[in-house]
Amino acid sequence: MSESLKVLLVDDDPALRGMVAFALESEGYEVDEAESQTTAKAAFENFEYPIVVLDMGMPPHEHTTKEGVDVLNWIGIYHPMTLVIVLTGQDAQATSYVVLKEGAFDFLEKPISESALVLAVKRATLFYQQNQKLRTDEGIQKMQINAPIGEGVKPVRNQAEEKMLRQILADTNFNVHESARRLGLKRENVYYLIKKYNIERPEYEGQ
Repeated sequence: MSESLKVLLVDDDPALRGMVAFALESEGYEVDEAESQTTAKAAFENFEYPIVVLDMGMPPHEHTTKEGVDVLNWIGIYHPMTLVIVLTGQDAQATSYVVLKEGAFDFLEKPISESALVLAVKRATLFYQQNQKLRTDEGIQKMQINAPIGEGVKPVRNQAEEKMLRQILADTNFNVHESARRLGLKRENVYYLIKKYNIERPEYEGQ
């Protein structure tokens, strides 16, 4: 990891928070913890977190995804450069569709393994660093300042995400399996992003 990033961990389960914090701190990350929507929002008053690990089911609606989705939406509006990795024990298929649609960077189903979590955070770190470089190299900071009020900079993050995806698809001759491996994503997530950005398979010679 080229630089140490601080991660905000949002989960009402202290045992899980302890496990996740230990795994990430062992990899050189700093970890702050929050146990609710309220404390998660309060944490952002003191620091602009590049990465958030967010549980979907928290009190007072721990049996639904409401609290997690509310936090995800709030981050998307007020901290759109923050990458959110979602954890859930809810219906995986339905939840993954909702959270990816709402702008989550990644999705992990409980029970999670330390290795899968660390891989997801490292992938988010790489993307965040590349995104920061893109903003600097291509003057996206200026675009951010000039963005219409109410739009924020979510379109900028989408632009960086789309550019990275297109580059990897081009490098692999549109091999989704290999692209998913390089990105550390599931193939269905890559297909979702291809559809999201209306990326069409190019015609290669000999095809």
